[in-house]
Amino acid sequence: MKSDKEKTLSSFKKLILFSGLFNIIFAAPLILPFTFRRYLDLLSFLNSIFNFGGVPVSPVNDGIHALLINTAGIDLALIGSIVLYAYFDPENRVGILLLNAIGRTLFFFVIIYYCFEYDIARITLAFGVLDLFISSGFVFFYFRLRSTGRISEIVN
Repeated sequence: MKSDKEKTLSSFKKLILFSGLFNIIFAAPLILPFTFRRYLDLLSFLNSIFNFGGVPVSPVNDGIHALLINTAGIDLALIGSIVLYAYFDPENRVGILLLNAIGRTLFFFVIIYYCFEYDIARITLAFGVLDLFISSGFVFFYFRLRSTGRISEIVN
């Protein structure tokens, strides 16, 4: 029978695994020059089907914006890979997860800004809200495991 500490760590690891795979799966289409446009079209289509509102995602035709999208895809997949690295030893790599939580939270607020300032497609809010939940989960499990002695304080 698993102890409460082991159950908490197991749940934390499931969230970590989900988080890393989420990043990789949803960023992968942005990586390549010949897949990102179709992916953006799909997001725009889903946004209209769900009637989320905001300006539809417009195609990108200039090189610098396409490059930045591809770079963002590579970076997001890399972040997902780093999160998966932390999955294998979360007690000793919790700093990675807490930094990831900070980044995800900032991303949520950037999405909010762009939704109000530029009326972007609201489907982006789904990503932002999910990131905020993941961030909250990382912080929750950090404090829960710290209280059981599984994880020491980051800052002494």
